Amino acid sequence: MMTMLPDNLVEEILSRVPATCLKRLRSTCKLWNGIFNDRRFAKNHFDKAPKQYMVLKLTEEYRLCSFRGELGLIDPVCSAQFRISHVFHCDGLLLCTSEFYNRIVVWNPCTGQTKWITDPSDRVMFWVTFTLGRCYQENNYSYKLLRHVPCYEKLIFEICEINSDSCWRIPHDVTPDCLLQFAHYSVYLKGKTYWCASDSKEFDACMHLLSFDYTTERFGRLCLPGPYCRLHTVSLSVVREEKLSVLLRPHDRLGKEIEIWISSPIDDPKAVSWSKIFALDDPRLGYCTQTSFLVDDEKKIATCLERWIRSRDNAKAKLYYVLQYIVGEDNEVTLLDFGASSNLHLHSQLLFNYVPSLVHIQ
Repeated sequence: MMTMLPDNLVEEILSRVPATCLKRLRSTCKLWNGIFNDRRFAKNHFDKAPKQYMVLKLTEEYRLCSFRGELGLIDPVCSAQFRISHVFHCDGLLLCTSEFYNRIVVWNPCTGQTKWITDPSDRVMFWVTFTLGRCYQENNYSYKLLRHVPCYEKLIFEICEINSDSCWRIPHDVTPDCLLQFAHYSVYLKGKTYWCASDSKEFDACMHLLSFDYTTERFGRLCLPGPYCRLHTVSLSVVREEKLSVLLRPHDRLGKEIEIWISSPIDDPKAVSWSKIFALDDPRLGYCTQTSFLVDDEKKIATCLERWIRSRDNAKAKLYYVLQYIVGEDNEVTLLDFGASSNLHLHSQLLFNYVPSLVHIQ
């Protein structure tokens, strides 16, 4: 019956089917396969199709794990597993980097498309961070890579088009006079990347959120919730591709106390407001410097994954632990898992949202 419908009506119907369902229909016929390979359809589908929110976890084996199983990448250069150390999500694309190579890959797990990029610099990839964002154009879009190179005195950012052969260049805007905190804990939302930043190196320096717009190539600033300046931990998360969420551990209540806040929809940065949804005071949470977390604002729960480091008695060796727990209504904490770990990806998020899409990389 579908073959009797006009092509434009078939496209309109398919543009409202979730991405993972369309993936299974690719081999149905040549017409549909051609539709799925059309960038215009991919854009239309991204705007109209229902979003499927999935949770991905970075494992000790340098792979990604979901409730459907493990996801891994084969490096075409050496025909071996690409050891993923850090993942950044944008529009259904995963930007994967590794501390073992000077190569990065942009990967769409839903379509299988990949774009491998070699960093020609001799910088240590362990310290360099990469993010990815959509650049909006007239009736079209493209993607840009942003590279942050740590420097003690100032921020250094470089940008390039993902599908161009041009070299890395300095963004159009003046680099802001601040310092990134927890640089690997950045998130992407509606055309912008967000980091936690401070105004200076001082212990009690005021912290805020720094943003970068990939279309205008301009930096922006967003206030954090609460009256705190000294924050021991700040983690970011995205809620249903509409809102930001932050997890805060104030220095003056270091250890067991945690606050999780959620923003209003991020449309106008000047009109953003924050609401505290959880305030935890549980001695079982202990001392932690890095926390990955996800918030389900409809079910009123948060899933958290923490990393602990402890020194062995009378030894330089350290013990590594992972603690996973769920926060429910009335701030009730339910411990799910606690155990030793040999590899913790100490400077990477372990838990993040993934929204499958048909977005084209190239």
